[in-house]
Amino acid sequence: MKLGVFFALIAAFGLTGCQNPVRDPIDSVVQVVTDPKKEIQKGIRQYPFAIAQSGGDLTQFPVTSAYLNGLIQRLARTANSPFPWEIRLINDGSINAWALPGGKMGVNYGLVLAAETEAELVSVLGHEMAHSIELHGTGRETFGALVGLAAQVIEIGISEPGTKPGSNRIIGLGQNILMGQYSQSNELEADRVGVDLMVHAGFDPRGAVGMQEKLAKLGAGGNSVARKLLGTHPISRERLAAIKSEVNRFAATGQSMSREFVDAQTEIKTLESGLKLVNEARKAGANEQFPEALQLIRRALKILPNEHSVWRLQAELLVANQEPNQAVQSALKVRELNPKDPISELLLGYCYAAAGDTLNSERAKQRARSLVL
Repeated sequence: MKLGVFFALIAAFGLTGCQNPVRDPIDSVVQVVTDPKKEIQKGIRQYPFAIAQSGGDLTQFPVTSAYLNGLIQRLARTANSPFPWEIRLINDGSINAWALPGGKMGVNYGLVLAAETEAELVSVLGHEMAHSIELHGTGRETFGALVGLAAQVIEIGISEPGTKPGSNRIIGLGQNILMGQYSQSNELEADRVGVDLMVHAGFDPRGAVGMQEKLAKLGAGGNSVARKLLGTHPISRERLAAIKSEVNRFAATGQSMSREFVDAQTEIKTLESGLKLVNEARKAGANEQFPEALQLIRRALKILPNEHSVWRLQAELLVANQEPNQAVQSALKVRELNPKDPISELLLGYCYAAAGDTLNSERAKQRARSLVL
């Protein structure tokens, strides 16, 4: 299988979200014909690519990671779902979360920090979980309305047409430019199912209303932190009214806060200065200010020395800044920290190619293939 196919598959099983108020009659058939085992396999195969494209996961936040997976398991127990649920904390300060087929999920650290209550956070997780449970991704795939690649796939990541290893461009991983689009009916169903999940798991459903109103206010004010979630989950009057109607069916009781939620937010805030430097480095890189971006990322690594996603960004920036040999060293560190991830090998292959080492580049690509197939 060619490497380009690996990344094209990201589009084929895109992250959840919705736009376009189009009805999807195929969705009523999908649940009958879809094999859960195939859905699970899709998610497993696509997970590393979706994580990398979204900004990379944060592996040095054990309290938050354990907490999020605990929430997902608690919701899953009420869902009667065959999927092996898993969630990763994503290195992105914007408010967003996503789900792949088969129960693989990601949540930005920005969402964890933005939630004022645990119930607000759970409402977003329940909504994304509902998209996966209701097989909305498969429905959109079958209906043929998938989001295409935003730009030509070049070796690794998403970049502009004509970009090659060693060119003065950042690769583009971590920009979260591919998001699936769902119909209004899918979105309303995910809201309804998500509220039902959180109620039966013992959480206060009013958190769903609180989060929607918060996002609506942020969107009205042009807040960039909420841009990603609002871009794929637009808040309409119809949707907000439907959520309120659904929530009103239940008593205003249930868990709204917990010590674990506070501990997760505290853990992120403790290292937030390093995470903010990463965001600043991404912005500088996107503007082709590579020396400035590298200064920022080196400062970030002093705070987050064992986060592979930060080392990966440094490798990308070094290639873009015409420092391929140093990029190889950063990519080797990425592989050391995340050895079973095909993205680590693909990145290493990209850096070797930029340095003119075609033999080691091909070896890295072969190792990546073995990790995907």
